[in-house]
Amino acid sequence: MLYTFKVKYKKIFKAIILLMVLILGYSCSEDSPIIPPPPPVVKDTITISVESFTHCSITLKVQSTANSPQSSIRVLRSFNNTTTAIAEYPIQTKDTTIIDDDNGTGLLLDTSYTYYAVRVDSLGTLKDTSNIVTQKTLAPTSHNYTWQEFTIGDAGFSNALYDVWGTDENNVWAVGTVMINDTAYGVLKWNGTEWKPALKRGGYNSILGFTNYDIWAVGNVIYHFDGISWNENRNQILNDNIPYTSIWGTSSSNLYLGNAWGKIIHWDGTKASVLASFYGTSINDISGLINEGFYVVGSKNTTNGNNIVTFYNFSSFQNYSDVSLLNTSPLTVKVLTDNFVLIGGNNLFTKNRSGWNTIPINNYGTVNKVRGDNTNNIFAVGFFKEAYHFNGLDWHKYSELSATHGVFNSVFVSGQRVFIVGQNETYNFAQIYIGVK
Repeated sequence: MLYTFKVKYKKIFKAIILLMVLILGYSCSEDSPIIPPPPPVVKDTITISVESFTHCSITLKVQSTANSPQSSIRVLRSFNNTTTAIAEYPIQTKDTTIIDDDNGTGLLLDTSYTYYAVRVDSLGTLKDTSNIVTQKTLAPTSHNYTWQEFTIGDAGFSNALYDVWGTDENNVWAVGTVMINDTAYGVLKWNGTEWKPALKRGGYNSILGFTNYDIWAVGNVIYHFDGISWNENRNQILNDNIPYTSIWGTSSSNLYLGNAWGKIIHWDGTKASVLASFYGTSINDISGLINEGFYVVGSKNTTNGNNIVTFYNFSSFQNYSDVSLLNTSPLTVKVLTDNFVLIGGNNLFTKNRSGWNTIPINNYGTVNKVRGDNTNNIFAVGFFKEAYHFNGLDWHKYSELSATHGVFNSVFVSGQRVFIVGQNETYNFAQIYIGVK
């Protein structure tokens, strides 16, 4: 009996202990505070993207939300199993643009480069890393064009075309003065098959458009094409400052017109105002970028005038004083990127981060116009019907077009086609060449 009692006692005792443990455990889990997990570690964020690229450079945009005051952002390029730092700047700069042109020597054509950015702390340790981007530079284009020639105008008149522009290879407009069946026309249109008169009354020097239904032709008058008809702009300030030699803008509500007397007139879509005056100078050409500003070039037209090369950043003008550049009597400018600008006159110059450099083309006359649709597809044309093409690698002269007389005044480049306008060897017929690759 005693043994039986002990066994029962032990079982009861164990049950009581187990019950107490369960009760206490339940009580602790019910009453004890729940400890939340630690918040996630928020790292500095760096992103990198390609903003633009040419045949010899790649422009990167780097953005950061980093807040480490003793750190910096380092941008690196990977190529051929070698990593090179191309830029480093204080982390306080949140957004910046980096141009990689291999310190002015130029990247290789048709070549892929990989980029990323890192945060570097005060001890030089690499911390957060950005995304990775890869971009290939432009490849060389072909110099091989076949040419189609058009001679336009009635005999006995001084027919000439001074500028040309288009939206594509089947919609191109040329301006100047041509007599066709005893009627003067100022605008001709190429429809992909033939040139047809588009606007009577000559005297146009420059043309610019944004679409096939938004085009401006300027010279002794100012006309706008709305897709249906050409309409004369009779604004008093615009008409008080004719003749115009050049036009550039970002839209029909933000146009800049240069005249033969050194003035730049701004048209905001409703009214006109005089932006600047360079007395004794003819404004020969204007070219720029929508978000950056524009270049203006001009040559003196009086004994007390000056040749000018100036940049307007939509706020103020910055004049260039490079003697060789100004002595070229600049006639034309073309901005392709903020790091690739061409200026022509008695010589041809290109601007990159290292400054202005002379282009070694064998031009015996002057470069009247330089235009292109990318940095690997550029044409320069001028007196003696000289035409040169830059394909990203070298300049090629089209000797088959050259003559001892005659002139090419302007050029429009559209992918596989190029349109060159001017006058023939006797200076009495307008002449157009269409080059097709």
